[in-house]
Amino acid sequence: MAIPVINIGSKLDGKGFKQAETALGKLNGTAKTVAKSLGLAFGAAAITAYSKAAVKAFADDEAAALRLNRAVENLGIGFANPAIAKYISSLEKSAAVADDILRPSFQALLTTTGSLTQSQKLLNDAITISRASGIDLATVTDDLGKGYVGITKGLTKYNTGLSKAEIQSKSFNELLGIILKRSAGAAEDYLDTTAYKFDVLSVATSNASEIIGGGLVDAFALVG
Repeated sequence: MAIPVINIGSKLDGKGFKQAETALGKLNGTAKTVAKSLGLAFGAAAITAYSKAAVKAFADDEAAALRLNRAVENLGIGFANPAIAKYISSLEKSAAVADDILRPSFQALLTTTGSLTQSQKLLNDAITISRASGIDLATVTDDLGKGYVGITKGLTKYNTGLSKAEIQSKSFNELLGIILKRSAGAAEDYLDTTAYKFDVLSVATSNASEIIGGGLVDAFALVG
């Protein structure tokens, strides 16, 4: 999303100029504060680039939230949207996984299972398996979703200790239980790694960028 153009018009409008000056002053101050906290010295070009990236991050986050809301409404459980938003926000903090990754994963599981409870459980399980296996969350979520409806082929890539024939002979819940049992220790160990600390920092930075982007959209809407 491009940053909106500020159109003040051809006539002299003291109030409009004052609003524009105030908004741009706040933008400049915010960017400098962020730069200072990161130990950086931003020039005009860097501030512009950061502002555009922040606005895009906000727009992408907003679009993802709307897609999930619509999917929930289409399932006839729109009343659950506030609770789902709270769940995603809480999981983002506790698991240090960005909400722009959690939302599409949860949406895919919800569309497959049709159950809020089951989707939450499978997403939590997917995070555990992803941390233990090193396989990205989107792939794990896709494999669990397919496994839920009987397509267990994708589960062979995880540490089950079973042959393909044995995997085919077991139910999804049995296979999931085996994978989780073998993933538990490794998943917990991940919480003590530098990678996890970077995950926490990355989530915090992304959220800050989205907040700043939202502020910029509001500011330009006022003066545009």
